[in-house]
Amino acid sequence: MFKFDEQCNPRQISLTGVRAIVILAMLSIKPCTFEELKDFLIQSNIVNREYSIDTIRIDLNTLKYIGCEISKATKKTNNSYILRSNPFQLSISEDEAQILSKIYKGIYKNLSIDRLLEYDYLFEKITTLISDENIKEYLRGISILKGLDKKLIQELLADARKHTRLTISYLAGNTKDIEYDITIEKLGFRSDKLYIYCYNHSIGKRTFLNFSRLKKVLVRQLRSDDIDTNDTIVEFNLNNYKDYVLETNEEIVNTNGDMATVRGAYYTDFIALQRVLSFGPDCVVLSPEGIKTTLIEKLQSMREQYD
Repeated sequence: MFKFDEQCNPRQISLTGVRAIVILAMLSIKPCTFEELKDFLIQSNIVNREYSIDTIRIDLNTLKYIGCEISKATKKTNNSYILRSNPFQLSISEDEAQILSKIYKGIYKNLSIDRLLEYDYLFEKITTLISDENIKEYLRGISILKGLDKKLIQELLADARKHTRLTISYLAGNTKDIEYDITIEKLGFRSDKLYIYCYNHSIGKRTFLNFSRLKKVLVRQLRSDDIDTNDTIVEFNLNNYKDYVLETNEEIVNTNGDMATVRGAYYTDFIALQRVLSFGPDCVVLSPEGIKTTLIEKLQSMREQYD
């Protein structure tokens, strides 16, 4: 690396420029003492042993002139020169990083998991281009996927596309690990937690599993059985509907003043019940009868807690 060809004529190039480039490259890797810089320059046939501390000051000043910030070699720096910043690095201020975070938080709920992975990769890529450690950590904390196994997420996305049947080890509650036989349909977020939406052959119905509780994929089969992929369709009247934000899986069938009839498609009965309950007294379920019955039983059970 950096070593001149034996036939190269050093007089045809600026040796000060070459030394500056090499020193910049070395300091980009790690802090270096004068002796470390000199030894490397000698090994690279760029300088001879007459290279002095005065000459390196000229080279460092050349780098400073083009915009590099390099600390002095003192006892505090273990007699090493430290490259604090250079004009070839990306510079992001704290305010700019906060703006990135605000934009991301405003859009991530509408992004697919594939796109979220791309954003996660982008944030990580940006951290390699900046030197400020505090900004690096801040950027790494923006992604909703922080702390999650990205490789496993990518594998499960591929399983969902192929409808691969899996046997997994899963931590259900605080009990010991349970083996589930599942076919993944999709991955998605609920309340900022990543879930695996799947048909669970072990219990014979659709369900969603917390990704963080997935301990291990034990078996990947090459086949996939037919599964029930029908959503739970619920129709309900919603008073003061303009006060609410409907989900992408919900549509307004008709309106009458401040009331709207809404049709929603939900992955499971449980999710459907959670959704209609979130509207409180503004929601009246019209169909199906099974959801209405379950809802009444749940509300009666809740009331008994206060009797």
